[in-house]
Amino acid sequence: MTQVQIRKNEKKKFVLVRSHLDISHPPTMADTSEHKRHVLMIDNYDSFTWNLYQYLHQSSRCGKVDVYRNDKIDIETIENKIKPDIIFISPGPGHPLTDSGISRDVIRHFKGRIPIFGVCMGQECIFDVFGGDVSYAGEIVHGKTTTINHDGKGMFEDVPQSVAVTRYHSLAGSEKTLPGVLEVTAITETKPEVIMGVRHKTYTIEGVQFHPESILTESGQLMIDNILGVYGGTWEENKAHKSKHKQVANKAFAKNENILTTIYKKRQGDYEVIEKLPGRSFQNLDIALSLGIAPPVINFYDRLKYTQDVLKQSVILSEFKRASPSKGDININAHAGTQALTYAINGCSTISVLTEPNWFKGSIEDLSLIRKVIESPQTEKVANYRRPAVLRKEFIFNKYQILEARLAGADTVLLIVKMLNDFKLLQELYSYSLDLGMVPLVEVNDDRELTQALKLTYHNATKEPLIIGVNNRNLTNFNVDLGTTSSLVDQSKGTNNGRDGDVLVLALSGITSVADVKKYKYEDNVDGFLIGESLMRAEANGKAGEFLHDLCAC
Repeated sequence: MTQVQIRKNEKKKFVLVRSHLDISHPPTMADTSEHKRHVLMIDNYDSFTWNLYQYLHQSSRCGKVDVYRNDKIDIETIENKIKPDIIFISPGPGHPLTDSGISRDVIRHFKGRIPIFGVCMGQECIFDVFGGDVSYAGEIVHGKTTTINHDGKGMFEDVPQSVAVTRYHSLAGSEKTLPGVLEVTAITETKPEVIMGVRHKTYTIEGVQFHPESILTESGQLMIDNILGVYGGTWEENKAHKSKHKQVANKAFAKNENILTTIYKKRQGDYEVIEKLPGRSFQNLDIALSLGIAPPVINFYDRLKYTQDVLKQSVILSEFKRASPSKGDININAHAGTQALTYAINGCSTISVLTEPNWFKGSIEDLSLIRKVIESPQTEKVANYRRPAVLRKEFIFNKYQILEARLAGADTVLLIVKMLNDFKLLQELYSYSLDLGMVPLVEVNDDRELTQALKLTYHNATKEPLIIGVNNRNLTNFNVDLGTTSSLVDQSKGTNNGRDGDVLVLALSGITSVADVKKYKYEDNVDGFLIGESLMRAEANGKAGEFLHDLCAC
C-alpha cells in the first residue's frame, strides 16, 4: 500500500497530500497532449478512499489529488480555491440522504460543468440527486466478487465483458425508479440483476456500485484511467475534446510521417542488419528450407472453412501482442506459450503473432514457441482437437521475412497493401508466399486497396482462394471505424469481383465483444474476426478461455 501523508490545516480540514510515487508509464498516443488531471475526492468516511487515492495516483493521467471529508469542505472552497478538473465521490457507510454530507450538493452544483464520478455510495448519490430511490438491494454483500455485463463505453471502454468486480453494499439504486436522465451501464450477471453502473445521458457524470479500486476487481485501474480521460461537463463536450485531441496527438506522434511509415522504415533498417549476420542471409535460410526442416503447414483457407462449414462456429483469429503504438503496454508480461495454449484449446481457428519488437514487443521466437506449444502433448487431451493456423503478423516487405516465417512454423503471413504501395512488389510477395504453401492474409483499409488485392493472381490465374482482411484501424492515424469492414464486404465477395476462386473477408481490428462478432457475422456476412487487445487483457485477468469460447460459439 502506498504511504500517504496526512496533515491538518489551520481550519481543521483534513487534506490528503500527494505522495511521490515512482511509477513509469509507457508513452502512448493517448498521453501526447492531455494535461495531468487535478482531482478532488469527497471522502464519505470510508477506508476504501485510500485505495481509490492510490489508484488515482497510479494513473498516468493524474497530476494531483485533494481529499476532503464530506463535512469539512464547502462549495465556495471547491469553486474558488481548489478548482478541480474532475470530482470523485467516494464510497461510504449509510444512506446518501443522511450520511453523504456535501456529496449530493456537489453533484447538483457542478453537473454540466466538470466530470463527476461516484463509487458505491457515490453512485447512490448520483441516483438520488436525479430523482431515483436508493433502497435495499435484495442481498447483503461484503467483500464478495460478482461478474458484470457492461456497455463498453465511458469507464468501461476496452474493459472485457464478464469481469469480476468487488461489492460491499446492501443498498442500490432501484431499477423501477431509474431516472429518465440516467442510463444503466452495467448489471450483475447473477440473478436477480442489480444495477452496477449508471451514466447521465447528457452530463459527464458516471458511477458504479462496485469498487474498481479493490484488488479483487479486474481491470479496475483501467476503469479509473478511463474516467480520468473524460473532459468537459457534457458528453458532447467530451466527444469534441477527444476529436480535437486525437488530431493533435496524431500530428505530434507522426510529425511529418505516419506511424506505419515509421515502423516500416525501422523494420527495413532492422533487416539490413539481420540479413548480414553470419548464417542469417536469405541464401542460408533457403538452404535450411531445402533440408526439409520447416514444420509442415496447414492450408490457411481450408482451416477457416473447416471452422465455418464443419464445426458451424465463428472463425476467430486470436492475437498475441504485448503492446501496440496506440495503447502502449497491454500485457507486457504475457507468455507466448501459455497464452497460445489457452487460445488453441478454446477453439480459435488461427493464432496471430505480432513479431515486431519495438512497438508490439514481439519476436519471431514467440511465433516459433507458439507453433511448438499448439502441437505439444498437452493438446492431445482435448477432444477433436485440430490445431489452429499460425499467422505471422509483421510489416513484411521482402521474401526474407516470409521465408523466415515459414521456417519458424507460420502457416500464413500478413501482406499490408497500404504499406506495399507497389503492386509489382505486392504480387511478388503474394506469389512467393503461395510457392511456400502459405495462403497469405491480404490486408486492406479502403476500396482502392481492395481493388488492388482483388487483382492478385497466382500463375496468371485467380483460381486460388483469396483471404481479405479489412483493417478497421487506419494505420496512418490509428483511428478505428467498425464500418470499414461492412462497407467493403459486397465489393469483396460480389459476383463482379473479377475472381474465379472463393474470397473470404475477415474483420481485423476494433472488435471487443460477442455483440460485435454477431453484428458482423449475421448482418454483414463477414467470415472471420481477429480479436487482439480484448483477449490480451482478458488473459491478464484469467478470462481469455471463457471469452474465446463465447466468441467461437456465437
